[in-house]
Amino acid sequence: MKTSGLSLDQAPPLSIPASFFLTIPLGILAAALILLIYGTMALASPWASETLALVHAGTLGVLAMAMVGALYQMTPVIAGTPVPFIRIAHLVHLLLLAGLAGFIWRLLGGPLAAMLWAITSFKLALAAFLLPLGWALLRPATHSETVQGMRLAVLSLAAITLIGLLMAAGYAGETFSQNRTLWMQIHLTLALLGWVGGLIMAVSWQVIPMFYLAPAVGQTTKRWLFGTLMLGLVLPFVALFTAAETGELLSPGTVIAISALPAALVIWVLHPALVLQNISRRKRKRSDASLLFWNTGLGTALLLVPLAIAALALPDPRWQVLFGWVAIWGWAGVIIHGMLSRILPFLVWFHRFAAQVGLQPVPSMRSLLPQKRIQAGFILHTSSVIAGAAAIVTQTDSLARLTGLLLVGTAISLASMLIHVLRPSNSVG
Repeated sequence: MKTSGLSLDQAPPLSIPASFFLTIPLGILAAALILLIYGTMALASPWASETLALVHAGTLGVLAMAMVGALYQMTPVIAGTPVPFIRIAHLVHLLLLAGLAGFIWRLLGGPLAAMLWAITSFKLALAAFLLPLGWALLRPATHSETVQGMRLAVLSLAAITLIGLLMAAGYAGETFSQNRTLWMQIHLTLALLGWVGGLIMAVSWQVIPMFYLAPAVGQTTKRWLFGTLMLGLVLPFVALFTAAETGELLSPGTVIAISALPAALVIWVLHPALVLQNISRRKRKRSDASLLFWNTGLGTALLLVPLAIAALALPDPRWQVLFGWVAIWGWAGVIIHGMLSRILPFLVWFHRFAAQVGLQPVPSMRSLLPQKRIQAGFILHTSSVIAGAAAIVTQTDSLARLTGLLLVGTAISLASMLIHVLRPSNSVG
Protein backbone atom coordinates (compact mmCIF):
# COMPACT_ATOMS: atom_id res chain seq x y z
CA MET A 1 0.00 0.00 0.00
CA LYS A 2 1.43 3.35 -1.07
CA THR A 3 1.05 6.15 1.50
CA SER A 4 3.85 8.46 0.40
CA GLY A 5 2.80 12.10 0.16
CA LEU A 6 0.00 11.68 2.71
CA SER A 7 -0.12 13.59 6.00
CA LEU A 8 -1.55 10.72 8.02
CA ASP A 9 -0.67 12.48 11.28
CA GLN A 10 -3.23 15.17 10.38
CA ALA A 11 -6.12 12.68 10.21
CA PRO A 12 -9.23 13.66 12.21
CA PRO A 13 -10.67 11.39 14.92
CA LEU A 14 -12.20 8.21 13.51
CA SER A 15 -15.58 9.25 14.94
CA ILE A 16 -15.85 12.09 12.40
CA PRO A 17 -16.04 10.10 9.14
CA ALA A 18 -17.54 7.06 10.90
CA SER A 19 -20.58 9.02 12.09
CA PHE A 20 -21.45 9.96 8.50
CA PHE A 21 -20.78 6.47 7.16
CA LEU A 22 -22.96 4.78 9.78
CA THR A 23 -26.08 6.66 8.68
CA ILE A 24 -25.73 5.70 5.00
CA PRO A 25 -27.84 2.53 5.55
CA LEU A 26 -30.64 4.81 6.83
CA GLY A 27 -30.62 6.66 3.50
CA ILE A 28 -30.87 3.33 1.67
CA LEU A 29 -33.74 2.25 3.95
CA ALA A 30 -35.55 5.54 3.26
CA ALA A 31 -35.32 4.86 -0.49
CA ALA A 32 -36.46 1.27 0.11
CA LEU A 33 -39.53 2.37 2.07
CA ILE A 34 -40.52 4.83 -0.67
CA LEU A 35 -40.45 2.00 -3.24
CA LEU A 36 -42.24 -0.44 -0.94
CA ILE A 37 -45.03 2.06 -0.21
CA TYR A 38 -45.43 3.82 -3.56
CA GLY A 39 -44.18 1.23 -6.05
CA THR A 40 -43.95 2.51 -9.63
CA MET A 41 -45.43 5.87 -8.60
CA ALA A 42 -41.85 6.68 -7.54
CA LEU A 43 -40.43 5.50 -10.89
CA ALA A 44 -42.77 6.93 -13.52
CA SER A 45 -41.88 10.61 -13.87
CA PRO A 46 -38.88 12.75 -12.83
CA TRP A 47 -41.27 15.49 -11.67
CA ALA A 48 -43.38 13.33 -9.33
CA SER A 49 -42.95 14.16 -5.65
CA GLU A 50 -42.40 10.49 -4.85
CA THR A 51 -39.58 10.33 -7.42
CA LEU A 52 -37.95 13.47 -6.05
CA ALA A 53 -38.12 11.97 -2.56
CA LEU A 54 -36.51 8.76 -3.83
CA VAL A 55 -33.78 10.68 -5.67
CA HIS A 56 -32.86 12.77 -2.66
CA ALA A 57 -32.90 9.78 -0.31
CA GLY A 58 -30.13 8.50 -2.58
CA THR A 59 -28.23 11.71 -3.22
CA LEU A 60 -28.47 13.27 0.25
CA GLY A 61 -28.98 10.21 2.41
CA VAL A 62 -26.35 8.02 0.73
CA LEU A 63 -23.96 9.84 -1.60
CA ALA A 64 -23.66 13.10 0.36
CA MET A 65 -23.20 11.31 3.70
CA ALA A 66 -20.35 9.25 2.27
CA MET A 67 -18.74 12.17 0.45
CA VAL A 68 -18.95 14.73 3.25
CA GLY A 69 -17.53 12.19 5.69
CA ALA A 70 -14.77 11.36 3.22
CA LEU A 71 -13.90 15.02 2.70
CA TYR A 72 -13.47 15.55 6.44
CA GLN A 73 -11.08 12.59 6.41
CA MET A 74 -9.22 13.32 3.16
CA THR A 75 -8.74 17.07 3.32
CA PRO A 76 -6.18 17.13 6.16
CA VAL A 77 -4.51 13.90 4.97
CA ILE A 78 -4.17 14.80 1.28
CA ALA A 79 -4.03 18.61 1.45
CA GLY A 80 -1.85 18.53 4.56
CA THR A 81 -3.86 21.22 6.35
CA PRO A 82 -6.15 20.31 9.28
CA VAL A 83 -9.78 21.36 9.12
CA PRO A 84 -10.34 23.89 11.93
CA PHE A 85 -13.08 23.33 14.50
CA ILE A 86 -13.35 19.72 13.29
CA ARG A 87 -15.92 18.79 15.94
CA ILE A 88 -18.45 21.00 14.13
CA ALA A 89 -18.67 18.06 11.72
CA HIS A 90 -21.05 16.39 14.18
CA LEU A 91 -23.37 19.41 13.98
CA VAL A 92 -23.18 19.30 10.16
CA HIS A 93 -24.15 15.63 10.31
CA LEU A 94 -27.19 16.27 12.50
CA LEU A 95 -28.31 19.21 10.34
CA LEU A 96 -28.07 17.11 7.17
CA LEU A 97 -30.17 14.37 8.76
CA ALA A 98 -32.75 16.87 10.00
CA GLY A 99 -32.90 18.62 6.63
CA LEU A 100 -33.32 15.37 4.72
CA ALA A 101 -36.09 14.19 7.05
CA GLY A 102 -38.02 17.45 6.60
CA PHE A 103 -37.43 17.48 2.84
CA ILE A 104 -38.73 13.94 2.26
CA TRP A 105 -41.63 14.43 4.68
CA ARG A 106 -42.84 17.48 2.76
CA LEU A 107 -42.47 15.79 -0.65
CA LEU A 108 -44.55 12.85 0.56
CA GLY A 109 -47.40 15.03 1.79
CA GLY A 110 -46.10 16.65 4.95
CA PRO A 111 -46.83 20.26 6.01
CA LEU A 112 -45.19 23.38 4.58
CA ALA A 113 -43.31 23.76 7.85
CA ALA A 114 -41.38 20.56 7.08
CA MET A 115 -39.81 22.14 3.99
CA LEU A 116 -39.10 25.39 5.85
CA TRP A 117 -37.31 23.30 8.48
CA ALA A 118 -35.38 21.47 5.75
CA ILE A 119 -34.30 24.69 4.03
CA THR A 120 -33.08 26.21 7.30
CA SER A 121 -31.22 23.01 8.24
CA PHE A 122 -29.50 22.78 4.86
CA LYS A 123 -28.46 26.44 4.95
CA LEU A 124 -26.87 26.01 8.37
CA ALA A 125 -25.24 22.73 7.34
CA LEU A 126 -23.75 24.30 4.20
CA ALA A 127 -22.26 27.20 6.14
CA ALA A 128 -20.91 24.98 8.94
CA PHE A 129 -19.36 22.63 6.38
CA LEU A 130 -17.99 25.08 3.82
CA LEU A 131 -16.33 27.63 6.09
CA PRO A 132 -13.85 25.37 7.91
CA LEU A 133 -13.37 22.88 5.09
CA GLY A 134 -13.01 25.62 2.47
CA TRP A 135 -10.43 27.36 4.64
CA ALA A 136 -8.33 24.16 4.70
CA LEU A 137 -8.68 23.54 0.96
CA LEU A 138 -7.77 27.13 0.04
CA ARG A 139 -4.45 26.99 1.86
CA PRO A 140 -3.18 23.42 1.35
CA ALA A 141 0.33 22.44 2.32
CA THR A 142 0.34 20.07 -0.67
CA HIS A 143 -0.79 21.15 -4.12
CA SER A 144 -1.97 18.29 -6.30
CA GLU A 145 -4.63 17.47 -8.87
CA THR A 146 -6.51 15.55 -6.17
CA VAL A 147 -6.73 18.71 -4.04
CA GLN A 148 -7.91 20.67 -7.09
CA GLY A 149 -10.58 18.06 -7.74
CA MET A 150 -11.72 18.26 -4.13
CA ARG A 151 -11.97 22.05 -4.41
CA LEU A 152 -14.06 21.76 -7.56
CA ALA A 153 -16.34 19.20 -5.95
CA VAL A 154 -16.91 21.41 -2.89
CA LEU A 155 -17.57 24.45 -5.08
CA SER A 156 -20.08 22.40 -7.07
CA LEU A 157 -21.73 21.31 -3.82
CA ALA A 158 -22.16 24.94 -2.78
CA ALA A 159 -23.73 25.80 -6.15
CA ILE A 160 -26.13 22.85 -6.26
CA THR A 161 -27.21 23.47 -2.67
CA LEU A 162 -28.04 27.11 -3.37
CA ILE A 163 -29.91 26.21 -6.56
CA GLY A 164 -31.68 23.37 -4.75
CA LEU A 165 -32.75 25.66 -1.92
CA LEU A 166 -34.23 28.13 -4.42
CA MET A 167 -36.23 25.36 -6.05
CA ALA A 168 -37.24 23.85 -2.72
CA ALA A 169 -38.88 27.16 -1.82
CA GLY A 170 -41.62 26.19 -4.28
CA TYR A 171 -42.57 23.39 -1.89
CA ALA A 172 -42.61 25.80 1.04
CA GLY A 173 -45.44 27.99 -0.25
CA GLU A 174 -43.50 30.21 -2.65
CA THR A 175 -43.73 30.17 -6.46
CA PHE A 176 -41.39 28.10 -8.58
CA SER A 177 -38.97 29.87 -10.91
CA GLN A 178 -40.21 30.37 -14.48
CA ASN A 179 -37.01 28.65 -15.65
CA ARG A 180 -37.46 25.77 -13.23
CA THR A 181 -36.76 23.10 -15.87
CA LEU A 182 -33.51 24.75 -16.94
CA TRP A 183 -32.33 25.32 -13.37
CA MET A 184 -33.16 21.68 -12.61
CA GLN A 185 -30.95 20.69 -15.53
CA ILE A 186 -28.09 22.87 -14.22
CA HIS A 187 -28.64 21.43 -10.72
CA LEU A 188 -28.45 17.88 -12.08
CA THR A 189 -25.38 18.62 -14.21
CA LEU A 190 -23.40 20.16 -11.35
CA ALA A 191 -24.51 17.46 -8.92
CA LEU A 192 -23.61 14.44 -11.04
CA LEU A 193 -20.60 15.78 -12.94
CA GLY A 194 -19.11 18.39 -10.59
CA TRP A 195 -19.91 17.26 -7.05
CA VAL A 196 -20.18 13.47 -7.40
CA GLY A 197 -18.11 12.94 -10.53
CA GLY A 198 -15.44 15.46 -9.61
CA LEU A 199 -14.90 13.89 -6.18
CA ILE A 200 -14.95 10.30 -7.47
CA MET A 201 -12.33 11.22 -10.07
CA ALA A 202 -10.14 13.05 -7.56
CA VAL A 203 -10.39 10.25 -4.99
CA SER A 204 -9.63 7.58 -7.58
CA TRP A 205 -6.34 9.31 -8.42
CA GLN A 206 -5.32 8.71 -4.81
CA VAL A 207 -6.90 5.42 -3.75
CA ILE A 208 -6.47 3.26 -6.88
CA PRO A 209 -2.64 3.43 -6.80
CA MET A 210 -2.63 3.44 -2.98
CA PHE A 211 -4.78 0.39 -2.27
CA TYR A 212 -4.40 -1.69 -5.42
CA LEU A 213 -0.85 -0.84 -6.55
CA ALA A 214 -2.22 0.13 -9.95
CA PRO A 215 -0.38 2.59 -12.21
CA ALA A 216 -1.24 6.21 -11.50
CA VAL A 217 -2.82 8.47 -14.12
CA GLY A 218 -0.14 10.79 -15.48
CA GLN A 219 -0.06 14.41 -14.31
CA THR A 220 -0.53 15.80 -17.82
CA THR A 221 -3.57 13.59 -18.33
CA LYS A 222 -4.98 14.66 -14.96
CA ARG A 223 -4.60 18.33 -15.90
CA TRP A 224 -6.36 17.81 -19.22
CA LEU A 225 -9.19 15.89 -17.57
CA PHE A 226 -9.56 18.52 -14.85
CA GLY A 227 -9.50 21.43 -17.31
CA THR A 228 -12.03 19.80 -19.63
CA LEU A 229 -14.29 19.01 -16.66
CA MET A 230 -14.21 22.63 -15.53
CA LEU A 231 -15.06 23.78 -19.06
CA GLY A 232 -18.05 21.45 -19.15
CA LEU A 233 -19.32 22.82 -15.84
CA VAL A 234 -18.97 26.49 -16.76
CA LEU A 235 -20.46 26.32 -20.27
CA PRO A 236 -23.97 25.32 -19.11
CA PHE A 237 -24.19 28.60 -17.13
CA VAL A 238 -23.14 30.52 -20.24
CA ALA A 239 -25.75 28.62 -22.23
CA LEU A 240 -28.43 29.33 -19.60
CA PHE A 241 -27.97 33.09 -19.82
CA THR A 242 -27.53 33.20 -23.61
CA ALA A 243 -30.15 30.61 -24.54
CA ALA A 244 -32.45 33.25 -26.04
CA GLU A 245 -29.81 34.04 -28.67
CA THR A 246 -29.93 30.53 -30.14
CA GLY A 247 -33.31 31.24 -31.70
CA GLU A 248 -35.61 28.32 -32.48
CA LEU A 249 -32.89 26.08 -33.86
CA LEU A 250 -32.26 24.39 -30.52
CA SER A 251 -34.20 24.45 -27.26
CA PRO A 252 -32.45 26.01 -24.24
CA GLY A 253 -32.40 22.61 -22.54
CA THR A 254 -30.64 21.06 -25.53
CA VAL A 255 -28.07 23.85 -25.60
CA ILE A 256 -27.32 23.37 -21.91
CA ALA A 257 -26.99 19.61 -22.40
CA ILE A 258 -24.59 20.05 -25.32
CA SER A 259 -22.58 22.54 -23.26
CA ALA A 260 -22.12 19.95 -20.52
CA LEU A 261 -20.84 17.34 -22.99
CA PRO A 262 -17.11 17.94 -22.26
CA ALA A 263 -17.72 17.24 -18.56
CA ALA A 264 -19.86 14.19 -19.33
CA LEU A 265 -17.18 12.72 -21.59
CA VAL A 266 -14.53 13.21 -18.90
CA ILE A 267 -16.55 11.72 -16.01
CA TRP A 268 -18.43 8.98 -17.85
CA VAL A 269 -16.05 7.97 -20.65
CA LEU A 270 -12.41 9.06 -20.34
CA HIS A 271 -11.93 8.71 -16.59
CA PRO A 272 -13.64 5.27 -16.33
CA ALA A 273 -11.70 3.95 -19.34
CA LEU A 274 -8.37 5.13 -17.92
CA VAL A 275 -8.99 3.76 -14.43
CA LEU A 276 -10.27 0.41 -15.73
CA GLN A 277 -7.13 0.12 -17.84
CA ASN A 278 -4.91 0.93 -14.86
CA ILE A 279 -6.74 -1.55 -12.61
CA SER A 280 -6.13 -4.28 -15.19
CA ARG A 281 -2.40 -3.44 -15.05
CA ARG A 282 -2.09 -3.44 -11.24
CA LYS A 283 1.01 -5.04 -9.71
CA ARG A 284 -0.88 -6.96 -7.04
CA LYS A 285 -3.12 -9.51 -8.76
CA ARG A 286 -4.59 -10.91 -5.52
CA SER A 287 -8.37 -10.93 -5.66
CA ASP A 288 -10.04 -8.12 -3.79
CA ALA A 289 -13.82 -8.02 -3.50
CA SER A 290 -13.86 -4.21 -3.40
CA LEU A 291 -12.59 -4.23 -6.99
CA LEU A 292 -15.91 -5.80 -8.01
CA PHE A 293 -17.53 -2.47 -7.10
CA TRP A 294 -14.94 -0.38 -8.92
CA ASN A 295 -15.09 -2.44 -12.11
CA THR A 296 -18.89 -2.53 -12.11
CA GLY A 297 -19.35 1.16 -11.27
CA LEU A 298 -16.81 2.34 -13.83
CA GLY A 299 -18.28 -0.01 -16.44
CA THR A 300 -21.76 1.35 -15.72
CA ALA A 301 -20.45 4.89 -16.20
CA LEU A 302 -19.81 4.07 -19.86
CA LEU A 303 -23.58 3.60 -20.32
CA LEU A 304 -24.49 7.04 -19.00
CA VAL A 305 -23.74 9.24 -22.01
CA PRO A 306 -26.00 7.13 -24.30
CA LEU A 307 -28.66 7.07 -21.57
CA ALA A 308 -28.41 10.85 -21.14
CA ILE A 309 -28.88 11.34 -24.89
CA ALA A 310 -31.93 9.06 -24.83
CA ALA A 311 -33.35 10.92 -21.80
CA LEU A 312 -32.92 14.23 -23.63
CA ALA A 313 -34.13 13.16 -27.06
CA LEU A 314 -36.99 10.75 -26.34
CA PRO A 315 -40.35 11.94 -25.00
CA ASP A 316 -41.02 8.99 -22.69
CA PRO A 317 -40.21 10.18 -19.13
CA ARG A 318 -39.07 6.69 -18.19
CA TRP A 319 -35.76 7.37 -19.95
CA GLN A 320 -35.09 10.29 -17.61
CA VAL A 321 -35.93 8.19 -14.56
CA LEU A 322 -33.79 5.32 -15.86
CA PHE A 323 -30.85 7.66 -16.42
CA GLY A 324 -31.15 9.00 -12.86
CA TRP A 325 -31.45 5.51 -11.36
CA VAL A 326 -28.41 4.16 -13.19
CA ALA A 327 -26.33 7.30 -12.50
CA ILE A 328 -27.13 7.57 -8.79
CA TRP A 329 -27.38 3.94 -7.70
CA GLY A 330 -25.64 2.02 -10.50
CA TRP A 331 -22.60 4.25 -10.98
CA ALA A 332 -21.99 6.54 -7.98
CA GLY A 333 -23.68 4.31 -5.41
CA VAL A 334 -21.75 1.21 -6.47
CA ILE A 335 -18.37 2.98 -6.42
CA ILE A 336 -19.01 4.59 -3.04
CA HIS A 337 -20.17 1.26 -1.57
CA GLY A 338 -16.94 -0.28 -2.81
CA MET A 339 -14.79 2.53 -1.44
CA LEU A 340 -16.38 2.15 1.99
CA SER A 341 -15.43 -1.52 2.02
CA ARG A 342 -11.78 -0.59 1.45
CA ILE A 343 -11.31 2.79 3.13
CA LEU A 344 -13.07 2.08 6.44
CA PRO A 345 -10.91 -0.96 7.30
CA PHE A 346 -7.86 1.18 6.51
CA LEU A 347 -9.06 3.97 8.82
CA VAL A 348 -9.78 1.55 11.66
CA TRP A 349 -6.42 -0.17 11.22
CA PHE A 350 -4.58 3.15 11.09
CA HIS A 351 -6.29 4.67 14.15
CA ARG A 352 -6.19 1.55 16.33
CA PHE A 353 -3.16 -0.46 15.26
CA ALA A 354 -0.62 1.59 13.30
CA ALA A 355 1.11 2.91 16.43
CA GLN A 356 1.51 -0.67 17.75
CA VAL A 357 3.31 -2.08 14.71
CA GLY A 358 6.62 -3.56 15.83
CA LEU A 359 5.63 -3.43 19.51
CA GLN A 360 3.04 -6.19 19.62
CA PRO A 361 1.11 -8.41 17.20
CA VAL A 362 -1.55 -6.54 15.21
CA PRO A 363 -4.13 -7.86 12.75
CA SER A 364 -3.80 -7.25 9.03
CA MET A 365 -6.06 -4.66 7.47
CA ARG A 366 -7.59 -7.32 5.24
CA SER A 367 -8.58 -9.43 8.27
CA LEU A 368 -10.79 -6.64 9.66
CA LEU A 369 -13.43 -7.24 6.99
CA PRO A 370 -13.98 -10.73 5.51
CA GLN A 371 -14.23 -10.77 1.74
CA LYS A 372 -17.50 -12.71 1.90
CA ARG A 373 -19.21 -9.75 3.56
CA ILE A 374 -18.09 -7.47 0.74
CA GLN A 375 -19.22 -9.98 -1.89
CA ALA A 376 -22.66 -10.28 -0.25
CA GLY A 377 -23.08 -6.51 -0.32
CA PHE A 378 -22.04 -6.45 -3.97
CA ILE A 379 -24.59 -9.08 -4.98
CA LEU A 380 -27.43 -7.29 -3.15
CA HIS A 381 -26.47 -3.86 -4.47
CA THR A 382 -26.11 -4.89 -8.12
CA SER A 383 -29.30 -6.96 -7.93
CA SER A 384 -31.19 -3.88 -6.74
CA VAL A 385 -29.75 -1.86 -9.64
CA ILE A 386 -30.93 -4.43 -12.18
CA ALA A 387 -34.35 -4.90 -10.58
CA GLY A 388 -34.88 -1.14 -10.37
CA ALA A 389 -33.96 -0.66 -14.03
CA ALA A 390 -36.39 -3.43 -15.01
CA ALA A 391 -39.13 -1.85 -12.88
CA ILE A 392 -38.63 1.52 -14.57
CA VAL A 393 -38.68 0.10 -18.10
CA THR A 394 -41.69 -2.18 -17.56
CA GLN A 395 -43.47 -0.06 -14.92
CA THR A 396 -44.23 -3.27 -13.04
CA ASP A 397 -45.31 -2.63 -9.47
CA SER A 398 -44.08 -5.98 -8.16
CA LEU A 399 -40.60 -5.29 -9.56
CA ALA A 400 -40.56 -1.88 -7.90
CA ARG A 401 -41.36 -3.44 -4.55
CA LEU A 402 -38.84 -6.23 -5.14
CA THR A 403 -36.29 -3.44 -5.66
CA GLY A 404 -37.35 -2.01 -2.32
CA LEU A 405 -36.77 -5.38 -0.63
CA LEU A 406 -33.33 -5.67 -2.25
CA LEU A 407 -32.50 -2.18 -0.99
CA VAL A 408 -33.49 -3.29 2.51
CA GLY A 409 -31.10 -6.20 2.14
CA THR A 410 -28.36 -3.89 0.86
CA ALA A 411 -28.86 -1.54 3.80
CA ILE A 412 -28.70 -4.38 6.32
CA SER A 413 -25.62 -5.83 4.64
CA LEU A 414 -23.86 -2.45 4.59
CA ALA A 415 -24.79 -1.68 8.20
CA SER A 416 -23.52 -5.09 9.26
CA MET A 417 -20.26 -4.47 7.41
CA LEU A 418 -19.73 -1.04 8.96
CA ILE A 419 -20.53 -2.23 12.47
CA HIS A 420 -18.31 -5.28 12.05
CA VAL A 421 -15.31 -3.14 11.10
CA LEU A 422 -15.94 -0.50 13.79
CA ARG A 423 -16.79 -2.91 16.62
CA PRO A 424 -14.76 -2.35 19.84
CA SER A 425 -13.18 -5.80 19.60
CA ASN A 426 -11.17 -4.46 16.67
CA SER A 427 -8.70 -2.86 19.04
CA VAL A 428 -5.33 -3.63 20.50
CA GLY A 429 -5.29 -5.82 23.59
